Amino acid sequence: MSKFRNWIKLKRNKSLTIIFLITAVAIIISCVNLSRTSQPKADPEDQLVENKTEENDSKPENNEEKSLKTEDELKVEKVPQEVQQPQASNTKNYQQMYPELYCTRPQEQINPGKTIFLTFDDGPSDRTLEILDILREKGIKATFFVTGNCPAKGKAIMKKIVDEGHAIGVHTYTHAFKKIYASVNAFLDDFNKIYNLIYDATGVKPTIFRFPGGSKNGFNNGNYRELIAEMTRRGFDYFDWNLSAGDAVSRTPTPTSRCISNVLNASKNCRHGVVLMHDARPKTTTVEALPAIIDGLRSQGFSFDKLSNSISPAAYSLVKPYR
Repeated sequence: MSKFRNWIKLKRNKSLTIIFLITAVAIIISCVNLSRTSQPKADPEDQLVENKTEENDSKPENNEEKSLKTEDELKVEKVPQEVQQPQASNTKNYQQMYPELYCTRPQEQINPGKTIFLTFDDGPSDRTLEILDILREKGIKATFFVTGNCPAKGKAIMKKIVDEGHAIGVHTYTHAFKKIYASVNAFLDDFNKIYNLIYDATGVKPTIFRFPGGSKNGFNNGNYRELIAEMTRRGFDYFDWNLSAGDAVSRTPTPTSRCISNVLNASKNCRHGVVLMHDARPKTTTVEALPAIIDGLRSQGFSFDKLSNSISPAAYSLVKPYR
């Protein structure tokens, strides 16, 4: 009888031990679940930004020959309605920048036949005044894409450009490529400064511009499509070039004869053209070459005009400016 009682007691102790272990495990599981549910949920906007960053980091660089993205293609991927607005406002906040920085593009743009558009970058400077004298003497109107890196009299020269009937457009305020092309926001900051400087100096709100280094260069490989899309959305037209004097090949002036031949040899095969030249202070040979360039283009049957947003920029492919 004593053995039976001991056996019953042993079984009861084992049962109590099992019940105790099961209860302890259940309590631990409940605590873990409670801890998880009590943690705050990740912010949907933060999650979208993280996903977008990973996508950008893993995306291979687009090939140059691919066509430019449209504005719709540049929009962010569709996301659930409740988080779509935070995503858009965070990743494309540059569309909210400078609400006055817009212009109106004509519904139709033309391509004049047998016409040359002389353009000058990087002024104003003393060279600009010399170029204006030549243009006045030759009866030519041209286009000046100006910068903010000008002397104190730079604003007066800008006004003289406009007063003498030439076109004035945005080039860059700082001409600091790395800074300008760091982001769309940075580009707009720079653009807005020179835009307002031109307006303050001349009373003209420019509608055309030229990308520093051209629309596709070694500094904007990663975002040039987005830059073009945003500036186009705002109504501004940019002009590259299909002819060049090659006067920016080095820090020393390109020989006068080389500037002339660079333009006149290539223009023989053009129906119309935009000529890239520079009017920064060191470009003395550009000034020396200009009369012969004008006379040579006239002898090839070209007329001259200034650029505006009524001219279609599509025909003027970007060519390497250094020959």
